[in-house]
Amino acid sequence: MGRTNPHQKILDEYIEALKNKEIEYVPKGENERSINWSKYDEAQVNELKDMLAFIGDVVDGAVLRLGLDEANKVGRGRPPYPAEDLAKGILLQQYFEVSNRVAVGFVDIFKEKLRIERTYSYKTLERAYENPKVLMILREVFRMIQQPIRDKEYSFAPDGTGIPTSLKVNWSRDSVDDGYQYEFLKMIPIIGTTYHLISAVEFPDNPAAHESPYFKPLLEETAANYSSIEGVSGDAAYLSRDNCDLVASVGGKPRFYPKEGITLKMRGSLGAWTDMLLDFIDDPQQWLRDYYSRSNAESVFSAFKRKFLAPLRKFLHFRRKAEAFTRVCDYNLRRVSRLRRMEGLKVPWILS
Repeated sequence: MGRTNPHQKILDEYIEALKNKEIEYVPKGENERSINWSKYDEAQVNELKDMLAFIGDVVDGAVLRLGLDEANKVGRGRPPYPAEDLAKGILLQQYFEVSNRVAVGFVDIFKEKLRIERTYSYKTLERAYENPKVLMILREVFRMIQQPIRDKEYSFAPDGTGIPTSLKVNWSRDSVDDGYQYEFLKMIPIIGTTYHLISAVEFPDNPAAHESPYFKPLLEETAANYSSIEGVSGDAAYLSRDNCDLVASVGGKPRFYPKEGITLKMRGSLGAWTDMLLDFIDDPQQWLRDYYSRSNAESVFSAFKRKFLAPLRKFLHFRRKAEAFTRVCDYNLRRVSRLRRMEGLKVPWILS
């Protein structure tokens, strides 16, 4: 009989106490940022104006970065509609949550403000959701939106939710019902816990897909977009030695909620797994404080769903995923517009 590791015994006792709610987490309230209500009112009043300017500027900036500004000037016959004009159109459509026909009316109203050359038909707008150049522009837009907080956000949290495709369903109520799962598009993002931007996102084809296999590409994309990652917190769905090592490989500390039966043994881990659990034993309150920063992901989901009340409209699955990604871009743009008004955030890609 080998001797029991005393740290393992303490870990087992602490996890049991967590399960039975015998360890009471005490939040550190003094770190909460106060709200300047005057600035908040200013951000609300100017949101539409800011969003129109942001959509026009960030798309034009993305086109320049991608070198697509000359792409529409060659070839015979009637020139195609510029991809940047179509990208602006679908960003506008998702912001207003309207049908294709109504969206084309909005494009006509705001075309001068958005620097759109000419209005297009609703069918052209519909097809834009599968246009490779439009999708390329949106990916670059997504990366550019991260720039204002690239050196300011250090803490991140992965999580998953579902975007409804019908008015009849609600994710918190129906996600566990096999009969309703396919009424949602699964969204798995990583979210900054301080500034609440979505730093990376995936839309699995299967709404019942496990979240953990998507963690690696999401974390790698986040690490590419941000200067530093100090911590990543996630629920028990992300608890694994591999995921702990991934977080450590980009310079961060993992905080994944522990489950019964886990051991301190590294079993191939590079040490991040054991370090995380020993930190939990050493100072449970600080560990839980780091972990519960992930609650900000729930706040983002709440804000996202309050903004986008309409279900996804696209019938074809690849168009539906593009529609959802466009909403993510709009959410991030809207969030940056508020941070600019409320906290003086510098936005490098605005032209005016």
